This record gives sequence, structure tokens and C-alpha cells, in this order.
Amino acid sequence: MFLNSKYTIIPFFTLFIFNFKTIQCDCCKDNRGCNCCKGDKASIPNNETNNDSLKNKPLKNINPIFTSKKPNTIQTDTNIGEKLNEINEKKSIKKNIEIPKENINTKEKYKKIDSKGIIDKKENQIFKKKVEPKNPEKLTKEEKQKKLEEEQKKLEEFKKLPNLVGLQNIGATCYMNATLQALSNTNSLTEYFLNPSKFNPNNPNKKMSNEYYKVLRNLWSETKKDGDYAPYDFKQVLGKENGLFDGVQANDSKDLINFLLERFHQELNNPKPKNNNIVYANQMDEMQTLNAFFSDYFNSNQSIITDCFYGVLETKSQCAGCKCIKFNFQIYSFLEFPLQQVNQYFFNKMGKPLFTKDGKNPDVDLYECFEYYQKTDVMNGQNQMFCNICNGNRDNYYGTTICSLPNYLIINLNRGKGAVYECKVNFPEELNLYNYITLKTPHKLQLYAVISHIGPSSMGGHFIAYCRHRQNNKWYKYNDSFVNECTKAQEYNDGMPYILFYKAV
Repeated sequence: MFLNSKYTIIPFFTLFIFNFKTIQCDCCKDNRGCNCCKGDKASIPNNETNNDSLKNKPLKNINPIFTSKKPNTIQTDTNIGEKLNEINEKKSIKKNIEIPKENINTKEKYKKIDSKGIIDKKENQIFKKKVEPKNPEKLTKEEKQKKLEEEQKKLEEFKKLPNLVGLQNIGATCYMNATLQALSNTNSLTEYFLNPSKFNPNNPNKKMSNEYYKVLRNLWSETKKDGDYAPYDFKQVLGKENGLFDGVQANDSKDLINFLLERFHQELNNPKPKNNNIVYANQMDEMQTLNAFFSDYFNSNQSIITDCFYGVLETKSQCAGCKCIKFNFQIYSFLEFPLQQVNQYFFNKMGKPLFTKDGKNPDVDLYECFEYYQKTDVMNGQNQMFCNICNGNRDNYYGTTICSLPNYLIINLNRGKGAVYECKVNFPEELNLYNYITLKTPHKLQLYAVISHIGPSSMGGHFIAYCRHRQNNKWYKYNDSFVNECTKAQEYNDGMPYILFYKAV
């Protein structure tokens, strides 16, 4: 020990380095050292050394404990022996002193330990016992509810994922790929199939629905965000369920949509008991008959398809003889507008030219299609209709009107089977049908998908889907395996728009 609380005992060799001329013995006053007391009574006088070269010169190879501070001088004292005894006593007392342990709260102690990443085994075991359920095999109602909420949370995550997965063409299946992409971007339908509390994919009686569910899982998967998917299983089951789509021959997207919606409705229908008290009679007025029809049909037909795609049409006929009016209602899942007949109708009605200056077919406006669809025809000659009041065939005025719109409206721009009627169709992104429907709600629709066709006829050529993504509101072009962002106004009118998909807003 070299240092003490009051005094500093400095070894002889160190003092010799600092100032060898001033070291002397107190008893014999010998500057060369002391042999009688062996240097124990040696001290350093108050006068400093006058050697400037030694004072300013840095010391090398000296322990840092001596260079950190200037050594304290030991004052000469007549009672040196007593002072040394006090020093030795204090040394022995220091050895016996116990350092008091830090008084830390137990919780704070474990917090400090845990922050360092060192957790006691016993404490860790206690922590595990608190977290783990008492009976992991049998779930309580709260745990089941929590599990269901987690599944709902996953569904919400599905909604946020960008559907940028292409579908491989596995043999003239571009019509099928375009149809699947457009339907998969129908929000309510996709949410229904991906919701485990609404759709059960393990029911063997739902063959087409189960295969469509598998396609959606691959298109909207959490892990598979890009690349493409080959729908072999869907195509195989589709061919077995409907021979029209078997093999590798080309087909029409419109025919596939009709079949899928009808089959999905059959497999997913959950009807209520039929109300036998409903009576249809010509004596009932128009609105009473409509309400009776709604109540009867939609009680016995309840599925995700009726909720999304089914609207009501009204047909009226008036006898030219007795002026009696008959009305009837029917369900529709899409509207079909023959473009060539639309132009012909407006040529006869308003003198609209059948050809442009370049010899091409003139553009068709979508609102013109709705006006043509609800025109009144005169049924005469061989087309006369039988009248119960007149008891014979009479000329009739016959027309169809749109009574109600579905939440998702599908429109087929029919260009003909054998040959394509080439013309541009002007259709807005925001469609307002207030003036074309009987029931005014809903009447505003937004475009969310377009199936475009390129080629000589609807039974040949190529189909491409353009879909608006529900997360970022951007348009994407789905060309079989290839998915790219597109500019809607420039691209989905480059080909020939064939099927339009609108949703209520």
C-alpha cells in the first residue's frame, strides 16, 4: 500500500527519481541515505529542487498512480513512530470493514437484470406460468373469440394487400384468366370467400365455389405477392362441371361469367321458408306487384350472388285495342347491349350516320345503350300478342325498364358472335343512372374493372382485364401472367372494351 488518508509513504527509488539531492535522514542528516533506520525516517524538506531540466522533462516508464497527481509531502514530526502506529491501525480497520449491500427493491432488481438481458431461471419459469393458458387443449369462449378476431384481422390484412399476381395461360385460357381477375376485384365477393366465418371450403357439395376459393387464396395470399399462378385445378373442375369449357378450345368471358354466377348461387343459396300468402293478380297495381315479387323471390334466393349481382327488370305490354296494361318482373345478373343495333336505332330515330368519314363505325355512348335498352317496340304482324280482354291476338306496345340496380352491375357490350362490330365505346368512370331506373337507390356507380377483347371474334383472339385496385385506387393491366400498372384512359380503350364492371357508391 502506497497511499493513505493523511500521509503518503513513498518508496525510496521513487523519491530518488524525483530529487535525489534533497533526500536526507532526520537522525543522521546523511544525504546519501541512512543505514541506521533504513530510510524509515527519511523525509523531503519544503524547499523544491532547482533543477529545471528535471522539473519540465516528462517522466517515462513510471506507474500512472504516481503521475496522476503530485505526491503529497510528509511533514516532519517529532513523534513519527506514533503516527506510523496510527496508520497501521487504520489499515487493519479497513480490512475488517464490510461494504454494505445495495438496498434495491425486488421488482426494480429484476427490471435491471432484464434490461441487461440476464433473467433468472426461476423468475423466467414464473413468468411462463403466468402467460401460458391453464388448459391449452380446450379453448374457452374468450379464447375462441380472440382466435376469431385474429382471423378477422388477417382478412383485413388481405384487403390491404396489392393483388398483383398473374394467371398462367394453360391452353387458350385467356378468357378464363381475365374473368377471374375481374371477379376477384369485386370487393364484397372476395371478402365473403376469404372470411372463414362465412365460407367453409371443406363442403364437398360446393365444387366450383371451393376451386374459386383456392384461386383467391393464391391471388390474395400474404406470402405470394408477385409472380404468377397456374389455375390447373380450377380449369379441370370447370371442364367437368360444364362441357362447354372442357379442352383447350377458345371460349367467351361472358359465357363463363354467366355460368359461374349461376353455379355459385346454387351452391351458396340459403333460402328462407316460402311465403304462400303472396298472390299475383292483374288487379294489383304496379308497386304492389313489385313488392310481392321482391318478397317472394329474395326470401327463397339468398346468397352472396343475389346480394352483389342481382337486379330487377320490369316488362310492360299494352294492348292497342283495349289499352289494357300488363306488367311482369324478372331477375337479371348483367345487362347486354348490342352495339350495332344501338347505332342502327339512333340512325332511324335521329339520323345519326352509320359510318364516319373514314368509313368506320361511329362511336357509341354508354348512355345511348341505356336509352336503346328501354325503348318501346310495336309488336304487330306475326309478332302480335294475345290479349285476354280482347280474347285474340292484337298489336301491342312492348318495353323493358330497369326497376332496380344491383350493388355490382355487369354490362356486356355485344359485338356479335361471328364478326366483330368495331367501334369505340365512350363510357364514364362515374355512371349516373337516375333517369333510367324506377327505384332511385342506388343510381351512382363507379367503374372498377374492364375486360377488353382483341381479335376477329368473341370466340377467338385475346382477352385482357383492367382492374382498379381497392387499396391505392390505381389501375392495373392483367394480361395472363403479366401484371403492370396502366393509364386507364390510354389503355383499356386501345382494344375493344367487351365487359364493364361497375359498383354502387
